[in-house]
Amino acid sequence: MGTKNIATPELIRTGGMREMLRSEGPCVTILLPPYRPGEQAGSQAALLRSMIPEASKQLTDRGYAKSSAAALLAPLERLLDDPALVSGSRWSRTVFCSPSVFELVQLTQPFDESLTVSGSFAIRKMAAELSRPPAFYILALSRTEVELLRCAGLHAEKVKLPAGVPSTLDEAMAFDAPDHDLVNRSAAGTSTGDMRGVRFGTGSARERVRTHLGDFYRAVDRGVQEMVRPSAIPLVLVGVEEDAAVYRSVSTSRNLLTQGITGSPALDRELDETLHRAYDVLRAGEIEQQTSAMLEARERTAPSRFSTELAPVLRAAFEGRVHQLYLNADASRQEVYQRGMYRSWGPEDLLNLAAVQTMVHHGKVCELPARMMPDGSEAAAVMRF
Repeated sequence: MGTKNIATPELIRTGGMREMLRSEGPCVTILLPPYRPGEQAGSQAALLRSMIPEASKQLTDRGYAKSSAAALLAPLERLLDDPALVSGSRWSRTVFCSPSVFELVQLTQPFDESLTVSGSFAIRKMAAELSRPPAFYILALSRTEVELLRCAGLHAEKVKLPAGVPSTLDEAMAFDAPDHDLVNRSAAGTSTGDMRGVRFGTGSARERVRTHLGDFYRAVDRGVQEMVRPSAIPLVLVGVEEDAAVYRSVSTSRNLLTQGITGSPALDRELDETLHRAYDVLRAGEIEQQTSAMLEARERTAPSRFSTELAPVLRAAFEGRVHQLYLNADASRQEVYQRGMYRSWGPEDLLNLAAVQTMVHHGKVCELPARMMPDGSEAAAVMRF
């Protein structure tokens, strides 16, 4: 098993994950939560250091030779001095270690610390990492500035809006005034003395500002769609409630996600925080979409190809028959499992094992909140046959 210094860990990718999941156990999975220097909790390296002895103990307690355990965990010892773990990180990381695999990867979702030793890697909680879009846009709105960012992984870069698209409300208002805001005159009555007419506007000051704001954001929406629409990349909106509401009322974009990030944009100072919240929005959208897909599949799929019983679902996963697997995020079934050449290294989460086998056989996995699972089931699966 080779080792490497991983100064910039990569995100999980479906193809690489599928190959990694084929490795034989024992498999050690370590989740490291985000860490900022100065926090009371130790660095990711310090946390990893405390987990290595426990991993060794679990391996030897389950019949793995002490010398083999030391060899298996040696790459973790060497990882302790890696700058990627010693320095702070706003992002969670996970370490996968087996006799044939050693990988450190970044995660876009925050996770609590955990150590798992079993016959396969613990990946069910990371299923959302594999369904995230490879890229998305963040549109940060305010009346004094509009910014469009293209995000991929943990990186974001500012994208220039098309020529002619105003970037501030003042710039938009410098164009020709819209018809609904032109000055009007009314014939004078006897109570107006010698005045020839009465000058009036068509609405309150607030209404006029909102109208101008709508025109401004309508122009922005047209420009953004020129860039976003051809690729169908998701668009996450950032802005205070009033601005976001006005933009949504005039936008015709199909890429705009239902949820957004509420608050005054401060991308220069809080880009990492905005990315975190954007991934939460993307995750919420994925849960909504997958829940609808599951309910539709339950209605349209023949009973023989839709199951909410864990035992037949797990068996079908090993046989490569599971097309889509939905897991209850709050459920867990810890048991020792033996099937063919597969060996559990002690009790392991059977829902995770079903996820592993589904992915190995090119199926898809999604975790859903318990309230969204049919009849509160632990798992639900759509079978290929």
